[in-house]
Amino acid sequence: MNNIVKALAVLAVMGMLDTPAIASDAPDGAKIFKKKCAMCHKVDRKKVGPAVKAMNQDSEVLRSTIANGRKMMPKYSSKLSAEEIDAVVAYLKEQQK
Repeated sequence: MNNIVKALAVLAVMGMLDTPAIASDAPDGAKIFKKKCAMCHKVDRKKVGPAVKAMNQDSEVLRSTIANGRKMMPKYSSKLSAEEIDAVVAYLKEQQK
């Protein structure tokens, strides 16, 4: 019985140690921006689309624009997951500071 308790304790500790690896699996907004957005947007200046620093700073507006598109910008709701869109929004917000 003691060995079972020890084995369960070891497994529980191993499970806790594995958690940071799961957290690092979160989408990288900078990488997604570079791959999907940088062809039309720059951080400090206008390209085809507006500069990131000139974009609306409201997270919901950014999220909606990415998901649903706007004017010439295509919608990305079928190309990016909600988590990926949130990561891009977080990246945009960081660049706007």
